[in-house]
Parts: sequence; structure tokens; C-alpha cells
Amino acid sequence: MINALYEPFPESVEVEGKACPILTDFRDWLRFADLMRDQDVDRYNKVYMLANWFEVRPKKITDETVSALFDFYSAKQLEPDACDDDDADADVEDSITRPPVLDWRIDSRYILGDFRRYYGIDLIGIDYLHWWEFRCLFAALPDDSQSQKRMAYRAIDLGSIKDDKERARIARIQRSIAIPFYGCEDDMISAAFGGLIL
Repeated sequence: MINALYEPFPESVEVEGKACPILTDFRDWLRFADLMRDQDVDRYNKVYMLANWFEVRPKKITDETVSALFDFYSAKQLEPDACDDDDADADVEDSITRPPVLDWRIDSRYILGDFRRYYGIDLIGIDYLHWWEFRCLFAALPDDSQSQKRMAYRAIDLGSIKDDKERARIARIQRSIAIPFYGCEDDMISAAFGGLIL
């Protein structure tokens, strides 16, 4: 885990022991997410297009290259290191595939408004914002922000609501803000590429 307060955000990923400079602006990584979710782009073309996220196009895209890009996208180094947990229930819970609560494209107008309202940041006009800084700011949006509210509503388990009227109200909201479900983000690599390497 890095400390975002004083450690610089990475400008490269490591592939085969070498630092490979990559694009780091938040817009580039929102495009990356859109590409991975695009059902109209086949696996071969997705792999081929990954080279566009490097400042110098690699000669080939390997499993390690793909993993490095996905690790950067997920910003795993911003999260606390996973502690050793022997709880089998936690492992089962983590392996359950759930519909997403966030889609960068579907929620884009709310994210745009929230950044302007809470941070005074114009995401359209800003020259540059590192993807990981964007992720930090997004994660810190308050619970009353539109983005966080939408995520919270999507995450509600209707089966846990006892009151019929409240359950029906939440179900209506969930239907109105639903995200098409193609699989979970953790499976994006295998779903998108299935071992296809260039």
C-alpha cells in the first residue's frame, strides 16, 4: 500500500522487470473501462488496443502486460494490504458475483456534477488529473453525493427489507438506475481475453 499523501502516483507499470511508461490521466482510464465493457469489440481487438495505453507501444502484449494494466486500473496499491483471514465464509462471500453498483459511463453526469459541487473541479476543463488521484477523490465523495447515493441504492438487498411499501419503493429506484450486468470487474481480464496473447 502506498500513502497517497506523500508518495508519488506511478507513471509506469512493470513488465518483465522494466518500467514501462503509460498514460495516467483519468480520461484515459475511463476509456479503458469503456473498452473492457464494450461487447461490440472482440477479444483480439481489445488485446491489440491495450498497447495504446503505453507511451511506447510494446512489441507484444503478454499476460504480464495485461495484468499490469489491470492492476494500474484497479489502483490496488491504494488499498490496505489484505490481512490473513482464515474465515472460510469471507472467502465464499468474496467469490460471489454481484451486479455492479457503479458504471463510469452511466454515472458520468453525476460524477461530473459531484466533482464540481464538492471539490470545485471541472472534469471537462481540467488539463490533467492522475487516475489514482481521481479514484481517491471519487472514493471520498460524501454519502449525500449523487454518485454515492446511486451506488448505495444499487447495493441494497431487497430481501432484507421487511416493509412491503419500502421494498417496492427501493425496487422502483433500482430499476430506474440499473446497470446492464455483464460480469464482475474481477473477471474482466479472463472474460475479455481468455488467454489470448499478441
